[in-house]
Amino acid sequence: MNSPRSVIVFLAILILCHARRAKACNGGYELILHSIDNCAGEGQVVTIDPKSTVSLTEDCKVKSKATARTIGFKKAQMDVTITKNGLPVVKESVDICANLEDAANNKEAAEIITMFGVPDHCPVAASEIRTDESQTYSLEKYKHHLLVAQGRSIIDVLVKHDKGESCFKIDLEN
Repeated sequence: MNSPRSVIVFLAILILCHARRAKACNGGYELILHSIDNCAGEGQVVTIDPKSTVSLTEDCKVKSKATARTIGFKKAQMDVTITKNGLPVVKESVDICANLEDAANNKEAAEIITMFGVPDHCPVAASEIRTDESQTYSLEKYKHHLLVAQGRSIIDVLVKHDKGESCFKIDLEN
């Protein structure tokens, strides 16, 4: 997960994980989000509003209505573990700041970063990021990768910042 392409795929997974229940993308995929939790407690550095939504359209486009808040940070190291049907399938560690800077130089990653208002470099200032459904991003070219996600998946994300931690736990079924 140390390349700009892996940042794109990870962002796409997170986007899809917000879809509450959607049968879309040419009618072939149904996503059910059982839960998404901010799990690092009261002082979490980055939080996602639990009322945020992301939907997958029939033509494989993603649109989002979401709010994320951060108290700001200079450094961020992310550990991601994906367990599928009870078996661990991915365990990665990523320097988020280094990946953001690499992704800003990649056209596809830059498009996602811009669409969702994600900062493209560190340090990240205290801010609130809001998206609305007026912008879309096509997942058509990633559609064939969705088959790999079939089944029940638990995605655990722990981010250690210079100011504390962020933690997200996502329970998803496809």
